[in-house]
Amino acid sequence: MVCSTEYAMPGYETFMLAENSIPGLLPARISNADDKLQFWYDISGKQAFEDWIKMKEAGSILLRKLITSLAETVVQAGEYLLCEDGISLQPGHIFVDMEEKEIVFCYLPFGKTPFDEALQSFMEYYLSHMDHENRAGMQKCYDVYEKCRQGHVDLEGLLAILYCEKGQTEGMVQEQKGQGGNGAVEKAAVLTKAAATVSPKGAVKNHVFQRASQKKWLMPPFFSRKKKQHFRACSYEPREYAKEHAYPTVFLGSETSQMLGELKYEGEGVGMNFPITTDVYLIGSQDGEVDGIIPDKTVSRIHARITKEEDNFYLEDMNSTNGTYRNGELLNYKERVKLQKNDKVAFAQVCYRFV
Repeated sequence: MVCSTEYAMPGYETFMLAENSIPGLLPARISNADDKLQFWYDISGKQAFEDWIKMKEAGSILLRKLITSLAETVVQAGEYLLCEDGISLQPGHIFVDMEEKEIVFCYLPFGKTPFDEALQSFMEYYLSHMDHENRAGMQKCYDVYEKCRQGHVDLEGLLAILYCEKGQTEGMVQEQKGQGGNGAVEKAAVLTKAAATVSPKGAVKNHVFQRASQKKWLMPPFFSRKKKQHFRACSYEPREYAKEHAYPTVFLGSETSQMLGELKYEGEGVGMNFPITTDVYLIGSQDGEVDGIIPDKTVSRIHARITKEEDNFYLEDMNSTNGTYRNGELLNYKERVKLQKNDKVAFAQVCYRFV
């Protein structure tokens, strides 16, 4: 994922982000191209939260996991003198690690939004995707939103709301800390207490600065004032597509011009055909997570998505490891292409024909 801004002399936040691996934040590489400062974030093996939330139940449990991860990330960012305002809470900038099921965030040293405002906007987005059948969980999420609207967000207070059991009050949960009542809340309290070392404006307290001389941060060498020498150029090179295989079976399509909305298997051995029977059809290797299962090690857990809109079908890669192809062309991340009859579709090295 690439984010760019007009060129400016990079500050310490850019250096910290480029030269350190910070828990909870996406790794980033920096380059200067066409008078723009480009931030290349590594999202390999991760799913955008805006896609993830469509497949999961958006309730208090998922929100609790996200707020807990956010509290931990605020603490870790503070250790590197990065303020919470730089942690982007846009749904397209939050990712779920498909292997570890951990939530990670994107840090933007430019175009920052005040943390309280960003969290309130995120909660408005979250509430619009909630499962309204669980009334207790729904009420917790609305209570969190109301807290965010008041400003001066206290992450510990938000977690206390989300960990409240039926019949408890927020104050009762707070009293359980230190008494072993709820380990998760106790952990969150420690984290958010540490996070409080970062002020609402992002200024870090003195004792954190005192630790800076003891911490071995990796800092880049002195940068000259010539723009072209600020950063080494970097580029993204997707894995090469395995061109053609000699498949013994080739489906040439039906004699009619009408689309059936089905993927016909054209690979070696035995494979399944996939009729697209829902408006959103997920394809991948993870049983229980997708509609069309491809048991192949080159296929990602949630590899691609086909969306049906009226009589049209659209293919989209879900940030797979080995790529999704239409007629031999690699789809870029977030690229959505319309499928035509007899299009050749490949998920990594497994081939189908769309009819």
